[in-house]
Amino acid sequence: MRPGTRGVVLDLDDTLYLERDYVRSGFGAVAEHLAAGWDVDAARVREHLWRRFTEGERGSHFDDLVSGDPALRDRVHVPDLVEVYRHHVPAIRLLPGIEDLVGALRSAGLRTGVISDGALASQQAKVDALAVDRLIEGPVVLTDVWGREGWKPHPRAFLHVQQAWSLPPEDLVYVGDNPHKDFDAPRDLGWACVRLRLPGQLHADVPDRVVPDLTVTSVGALAEALTPAPRLR
Repeated sequence: MRPGTRGVVLDLDDTLYLERDYVRSGFGAVAEHLAAGWDVDAARVREHLWRRFTEGERGSHFDDLVSGDPALRDRVHVPDLVEVYRHHVPAIRLLPGIEDLVGALRSAGLRTGVISDGALASQQAKVDALAVDRLIEGPVVLTDVWGREGWKPHPRAFLHVQQAWSLPPEDLVYVGDNPHKDFDAPRDLGWACVRLRLPGQLHADVPDRVVPDLTVTSVGALAEALTPAPRLR
């Protein structure tokens, strides 16, 4: 990367951990909630929701579940299931190598931060489950604090980090996974952009729309790209 890099900001979903693990965890919480209050089998609910997800369904899992099950139809409200999903304690973990990567960046004197979109309750639950506040120096910016209009590709979060660190854009790098939205704002502002492209990411097969400065296909390669080489004595 640029030799003058002084700060690295990472996305959260599908960058620090695999988002599909959060989805699976949330479906499990919804299944247990339904099993506790209605005459449904939790394992069957989990299987149904996960199958629809792996088939590519996005956004209507709970509507399909409720409308297709006589035990739930007209008795269960989809917004209530969404709340259970968003507020559950997620069973997720950092991708292998991420903790070492962040430690190497901080040891090299680089600042670290996070910018992430998504419903605030969900994103905060992920931050808590992954202990991001102990891992990352900060800031940890959850863009939903400004409402949906503050989500990427809006530049507000990136400007916030620039100002918090008092660093020029040419000293900053953003690492993300989603070519639909992750790189528009930082590229326009003058940041360097790195795409982390891993098997299992929800957007792994999506082609680049804004071409990043670099694409890497492992956390190890990301560490190699971002960590300054040792100086020879």
